[in-house]
Parts: sequence; C-alpha cells; structure tokens
Amino acid sequence: MPRHYSHLYRELRAIDPTDYHRVIRMYEEREQEIGRLDVKEHFELTVHYVDALFETGAYREHQLMVDLVIHASIQHDIRHMPGREEHVFEQQLFRKAASAFRIGEYATAEHVLRELIRMHPGEAVYGRFLRTTLFRQQQPTLQFGRAVCIFCLLLTALAVTINLLVVQNFLPPYAPLVNSTSIGIFLTGVLTLGGAYALAYYRCRREATHFRAAQANKRRADSL
Repeated sequence: MPRHYSHLYRELRAIDPTDYHRVIRMYEEREQEIGRLDVKEHFELTVHYVDALFETGAYREHQLMVDLVIHASIQHDIRHMPGREEHVFEQQLFRKAASAFRIGEYATAEHVLRELIRMHPGEAVYGRFLRTTLFRQQQPTLQFGRAVCIFCLLLTALAVTINLLVVQNFLPPYAPLVNSTSIGIFLTGVLTLGGAYALAYYRCRREATHFRAAQANKRRADSL
C-alpha cells in the first residue's frame, strides 16, 4: 500500500535540497510543526536540515543537531533515506567527525573515527582521516620544532650581523668560522623543524595503521 505523506512533509521536501539556506530557514520557522510529524517524516526532514547546516559551515550548530539524528537512527532502526544509497547512520557519524575537526574538537573527531573504523576497518578514508586528526593533536612536538627553528633563525641573523659589522672589519681571520657557524645554526633549525614534522607524521601513521589492522584482525577472529 502506497505511503501517505503529510502536506507539510511534501511542502518542505519540494524545496531544492541544495538550497541549503532555504532548507535551514524553513525548518527553523516550522520546527514545532515538524516535531508533530510521524517518526520517519520528522527524521527525514531533520536529516536534510542537519546536512544543510554542515554544507553551509554551521559546524557548531551541526554538532548540536547531528547527535539527535544519530540517536534517532539507532532508536528507530532507520538505516536508509529515500533517494540515498549510503547508510544514514554512518554518513551522519562521518559528518559529525568532519564538523568536529573543522572547529578544532579533535578528540571528538578521533573518537568518532575510531568507532567508524571498528565498524568498517577496511574503509581507507576513515584511516586517512584518523591519521590527519591525530596529526593535528601533535601540537607539543610541532610547537617544539617551530620554536627551535625560529630561535635558530634569529641566532643566525645575529651571527650574520656580527660577522658583517664586527668580525670582517676587526677580526677577518675569524670570518670563515663565524660564517660556518651561522650556516650550522641555520641548518640545525631547519632540520629540527623537519624532524618534528616527520616524527609527528610517523607517530600518527603508525597509530592509525596499527588501529585499523587490530580492528580488521578482530573482525576476522569474530567471524571464525
């Protein structure tokens, strides 16, 4: 038997889904009416609203609303949306991680991505996104590298200035030594910066790879 859709649902679904600002405005203007619709109609309209928040860059608002969609998907066992092939629960989880990442809530993004990897350890995009998120949390290592590099650049500039103004004019035999020292200081700063980034990348890649492999092994063991 064909499903009967309410007038409000048909009216709002007639809006171009890519007209995100209008989708947001109409949902917020009629939120109370939407809340009185049946579960599936309310869910679908809310998903379109949450997606519009994400697409317009309203990431903090998206974080507040996406949990409602995720919980409703679990509570009412809604796995798919009309006209969409992707699993709505996983799509919303992934977008939750993405919006958390955009506003700098890296711990939240990491937690969600680990959950997605537990569900689908073979999904490469989850592993890459986890690696990127872990890298953003390597700030102490990166800040140390940048601080040492800046200090060495300043020290190099000081050494070059002293060499030009003092050593070459009054102590010319020491000019080559000071010049070599300034080059060494400069290289130390650059190598420290590069080493800090390389170390942070290595740590993140190793953690993400090992986590994916562990979840894949667990999945295989559970299936035996």
